[in-house]
Amino acid sequence: MRVKKFRPRESRDKLVYGDGIVEGIVLLAVSEIPYAEIYRGVMGKRPAESAVKVVIDKSNVTVDVTVSIHYSQCVSDMAFKIQESIKYNVESMTDYNVISVNVNVKGVTFSELPVTNHEQNGEEKHNAETANDSSDGTKSRPEKENNK
Repeated sequence: MRVKKFRPRESRDKLVYGDGIVEGIVLLAVSEIPYAEIYRGVMGKRPAESAVKVVIDKSNVTVDVTVSIHYSQCVSDMAFKIQESIKYNVESMTDYNVISVNVNVKGVTFSELPVTNHEQNGEEKHNAETANDSSDGTKSRPEKENNK
């Protein structure tokens, strides 16, 4: 019986990520930022994938992303947050080095503000208080103990 030695190839020593993987990471990074979303074009007909462009050169990455920002936010602050989020997520999830992140703000949204976790907790507290209401509109309160 003849035993063949396993010789690792050079191609096994490096890990290659597809463009779609990095684009998915960029979409995830933008979705983590409140008040920002991927630009959908006029009437929302433009697909999200065309708003993200990734150029990979060896182990370096350049990202171009087009976004919409809520009208109540400062554009420069939001663009900086988006850049930082994309850079952190791509570098932590892959072995690539992010050279630049270009953020193009092409739209402004006027939809309602998203509910934050803090507001949800307050709403749950409010709902718990109103759950004790009786049908005639008066609140039922626990009786105080008389310590006389």
